[in-house]
Amino acid sequence: MTGDSAAQPKRGKRWTKSIRNGVLFETDVGFMLQEITHGGRYKELAAYHAAKLAGEIIKAAPRGPHKFTDEYSIKKNIHANVENNVAGWIGYVTVEENPKARHAMLQEEGFRTRDGMRHAGRFYIKGVLERQRVE
Repeated sequence: MTGDSAAQPKRGKRWTKSIRNGVLFETDVGFMLQEITHGGRYKELAAYHAAKLAGEIIKAAPRGPHKFTDEYSIKKNIHANVENNVAGWIGYVTVEENPKARHAMLQEEGFRTRDGMRHAGRFYIKGVLERQRVE
């Protein structure tokens, strides 16, 4: 058993070295990855991609028959957000935060009027997400 134990790798943490401002740090690799994903560059990257996706959804969103967009229009109620969680920074797009302007999801999925007439959905959000998946 003495010959076999020397051939097996050691178990436990993998250590790495990094230098910042002339100071040498020796840390666990998992800690370094967590520090990187919680850093400012990841926040900027998440914010950039969330804003890009929100812009594409706003472009694809249907506009109303009115000449000027009001505060309840679909295009005015799509926002990009960035949040820090356990895994790091995450960017997401919120559609219709305002409870008075709930018609964006009706446009997405379709709806029935009071007299029972069916209106098909436009699926503009789904189309944007499918195009982003291909890119």
